[in-house]
Amino acid sequence: MSYTVGRVAGFAGVTVRTLHHYDGIGLLVPSERSHAGHRRYNDADLDRLQQILFYRALGFPSTRSPSCSTTRTRTRARTCAGSTNC
Repeated sequence: MSYTVGRVAGFAGVTVRTLHHYDGIGLLVPSERSHAGHRRYNDADLDRLQQILFYRALGFPSTRSPSCSTTRTRTRARTCAGSTNC
């Protein structure tokens, strides 16, 4: 089963813009895209978002959460190219 970005935002209590930001920085990349390019999240993505929000509640910045370094591999090369923060 997959969920739209709006539905995931509602589940998690975050804004759609937050999810777009997480995708943009490679922190939470949706598993699927619709034919029109819309983000589609699966259950594993929701689990990942739950981890991100847990660490955020503890005060970790989004780009530095402990789980960030191990799960951004899908977009790491694109996001981290030339960066000293990755």
